[in-house]
Amino acid sequence: MEEKVRSDSVESVLSPERLDIVEKDLREVGFHIIENVITPEEADEARTATLALAQADIASGQNHTYGDGKIRRVWALVSKGPIFRRLIQHPTVIAVWKRMLGADVIASTFTANIVGPGAPAGGWHIDYPYWAMQPPFPQGSLTGQTVWMLDDFTPDNGPTACIAGSHKTLRRPHPGEAEKLPMNVAVAPKGSILFTNGAIWHQCLPNKTDQARVGLLGMYNRSVIYPQEDMPRQLTDEELAGESDLLKQLLGRKIPFREPDHGVNWHRTATGFVTG
Repeated sequence: MEEKVRSDSVESVLSPERLDIVEKDLREVGFHIIENVITPEEADEARTATLALAQADIASGQNHTYGDGKIRRVWALVSKGPIFRRLIQHPTVIAVWKRMLGADVIASTFTANIVGPGAPAGGWHIDYPYWAMQPPFPQGSLTGQTVWMLDDFTPDNGPTACIAGSHKTLRRPHPGEAEKLPMNVAVAPKGSILFTNGAIWHQCLPNKTDQARVGLLGMYNRSVIYPQEDMPRQLTDEELAGESDLLKQLLGRKIPFREPDHGVNWHRTATGFVTG
């Protein structure tokens, strides 16, 4: 049985009341869609940039694929264009994850996922850091996923599906378990965002169309969780100098490493550590 993921069409700046709804869904159901966060034109810009990066990966021999070679990942997007640096710190995204994960939230990954024509289902799974942990997982939210829809997500082009409430099991699904449960399918126009609890059981469904379905995946962690990608080195010190303090925080450049014997704090840079 399939159901649509609950969604609210809202402006990019969320009121406390709307944040309450999103938080409740993420904690109780495990997912929530906010529609039309960016314009179709902005989504097209990000899509075009993403596909160009995928072609560059192919030309350089990088094979970040799975799903019979029909699903392609593009890594380290922060370093690969200003559109991605804008989206990783979008106000709507930051409002949600600061509410869920704390004001000192950091980014764990920011990647693209391209589900090509004829791609099979991606397979039921949970996200990092949960897949790296032994169950039972800790109570509370450690991480959350942000799926930017750069195409319309339709029932046939490989949308994301989730099992409602599965994050509360505090474990990964047993083989064949998720297939027996009702799933909710994220169907929404391009420019929308699917937010998910990192522990939710989910997968991309098969792409039955003749067009690629493009999405961006932004994972956010509590600051005490080590990121999946090496975020601090995605931009050089010089490249980061003109960027926002928020982006520096998301990349882990603001996390202090205490050295009590010498009374100093160290911070990560692109090349090492500095005091301050």
